[in-house]
Amino acid sequence: MNQKNHMRKKLRSLNQIKEDQSFQILRNKLPKEWVIHSYGSDYGIDCVIELFDFTDQAKTIAETLGENIFVQLKSSTNIKYIKRKVFTRGNVAKGPLKENKDDFIEIEVAKFQLDISDILTVQSIGPAIPVLLVLVDVNTSKVFFINLNDYIDKVLIPDDPNYFNKKSKSIYIPLKNEIFNNENSLVPLRAYGKRSKMYGAFAQFNFQCSEIKRLLGKTNFYTPMTVQQTENMIRTFINIALRQDIWKSHDFWIPMKWSFDELNHLNNKLNNHGFKHQDYQEFLIYCDYVWNRLANLANIYEELVREWFLPTYLAQLTSYP
Repeated sequence: MNQKNHMRKKLRSLNQIKEDQSFQILRNKLPKEWVIHSYGSDYGIDCVIELFDFTDQAKTIAETLGENIFVQLKSSTNIKYIKRKVFTRGNVAKGPLKENKDDFIEIEVAKFQLDISDILTVQSIGPAIPVLLVLVDVNTSKVFFINLNDYIDKVLIPDDPNYFNKKSKSIYIPLKNEIFNNENSLVPLRAYGKRSKMYGAFAQFNFQCSEIKRLLGKTNFYTPMTVQQTENMIRTFINIALRQDIWKSHDFWIPMKWSFDELNHLNNKLNNHGFKHQDYQEFLIYCDYVWNRLANLANIYEELVREWFLPTYLAQLTSYP
């Protein structure tokens, strides 16, 4: 027998072919200026989507937004499409799952079996770094997403606290979560891209809020400050808050606009008129109001925003136009 016949050439498995195909399908669903960075070997994260925006009208130059979405990219030629009942329930961040079986709606979902090792990897990353399961239907070239960080905390653990003892779990992705290359469809991805920035801003806002309460005597330790020192501190807080890169692309979440407008109003008032020393206490009370609202953004985010686009009753009411 010829020795050539014994020489092994490079081979591609069907899974590798599907993987390349799914990357290309996803690439076609995203804006051309966005970049997909492949992670190569599968260690739980397959790729990272880096968001860019054009800087000129002619759309010839794009700059990075400093926003990234981690992706577990899965593809299948045999996705199960089913209807699933979702029930009204209490806040699972405050206690065990309690569902009202008499009040439900049916939603269309794609069912996909995900290995527990993949789920545990995402859980170890935590909620501040967005990890999406992106499911590609190779037959139809449709692409669906679900935020795994939120799914684990809001759906999987409340429903099955001992999930880690299983080999895999079924993940249910609403068919409304389909990715198209148009701005309305990309709103969720843009929001997830800002998530780490949001968490950083929330930490800043809570610190600032506590310091304002300290001046009002609402904390255990009171630090006396002159009127001028207080004004300087508030100006510093405003500057730090306004330069957080979180205020754009949030037209769909009205509390962000409220807080942004209040910060600008306070900034303009200080720059144009300052405040009279006899109004010092009233000024602090107003600042306390503004920063309470800023600090409360984190609470709203945890309770409502992290449930957006999940297969839950609340998500169906709040996530879509």
